[in-house]
Amino acid sequence: MKHRSLLQRFGAYLFGLVDTYWAMRRPWQYGIKQPQCGLRCDGDHCEPVD
Repeated sequence: MKHRSLLQRFGAYLFGLVDTYWAMRRPWQYGIKQPQCGLRCDGDHCEPVD
């Protein structure tokens, strides 16, 4: 049972690394625009922007 938990944690970590790497390797998805997070914040309040 311990081995399965260890493998799941390692798999999730590895998937996170690959996902981050893939996101950094595709800068053309933004075109000439800067990447945006989709949130507008005023002080301590943030709301999604459509």
